[in-house]
Amino acid sequence: MQRATRALLGLAAACSALTPTVLVTDGLAPCGLERLAERGAKIEELNDRSLQEALSSADGVIVRSATTLTAALIEQAPSLRCIGRAGVGLDNIDLDAAAKRKIPVVTSAGASTRAVSELCMAHLLQCARGLIQADKAVANGAFKAFKGSAASSAHELGGKKLGLLGFGRIAREIAWLCVAFGMDVAAHSPSLDADEAYESGVLFADSPQSLFARSTHVVLSCPLNEGTRNLVGRDLIDLMPSEECGRHLVNVARGGIAVESEIVECLNEGLLTSYATDVFAEEPCVDSPLFGMEGFSATPHIGAATREAQDAVSLMVVDRVMDELAGAKTSI
Repeated sequence: MQRATRALLGLAAACSALTPTVLVTDGLAPCGLERLAERGAKIEELNDRSLQEALSSADGVIVRSATTLTAALIEQAPSLRCIGRAGVGLDNIDLDAAAKRKIPVVTSAGASTRAVSELCMAHLLQCARGLIQADKAVANGAFKAFKGSAASSAHELGGKKLGLLGFGRIAREIAWLCVAFGMDVAAHSPSLDADEAYESGVLFADSPQSLFARSTHVVLSCPLNEGTRNLVGRDLIDLMPSEECGRHLVNVARGGIAVESEIVECLNEGLLTSYATDVFAEEPCVDSPLFGMEGFSATPHIGAATREAQDAVSLMVVDRVMDELAGAKTSI
């Protein structure tokens, strides 16, 4: 009897390896779903099931930022052999729980770098030129009035000092774009040293404090972890130099890095000229004291939301998950 049971379990495992069940919780680009099917996966979606129920029979799961994989969920997924993150942020996945069960976690790192970097430039340009306000002015018949005021309030990015908090793939791409605009770029990251900064064409800041103290424009481009959570608030903003162009903060990382209540205070008190963000501490964000504030602008977490990026993200994460399920090892 025991031999028969072991044989059945072995057969089930072999069938799972040949036709793995992959749960897709937050959708993929059509090309990603097609690639999953081509590679022999049985594709499952949540539909009306709970996440725990859907995970109970999954060999692999692919999530975006909208799905949180807690330790309890991971521990209660007996068949789970790989977790795929369609994107790069891993703050919504309990990595310790995955490591405890030796479940690899793979991402699509690099696939959305250009898309996020270009959105960052759009936010920087909005801070510099007030494009949203200009659009509203034209629509409201204030064509001449706004044109006159813009000459005294708008500024160019060229010649301004940019600070990058974080220096991963996205930050490096932003640095390249900002140098092309003529900005003076510096960066800080715990993993960055002066030699690497020099080789990358940026100045080295040895701490967040020194980065903010020399920058009129700061971009948050670091991962959210215990070291960066609630890192950016009044204390750092108050260090920024007072220049005619003002003080500007752009967040294309994670909302939890900035203390939103202190951002509100800094905008109200004139310590911060503008805050442009693609992310919020709680998402979806439907209400915030930031809404409607002078100097505030936002996008709804669309950094990677381009056709090109979504195709690349979907294909990369699918291939990495399927490679892992087939026994090949991939990098995170």
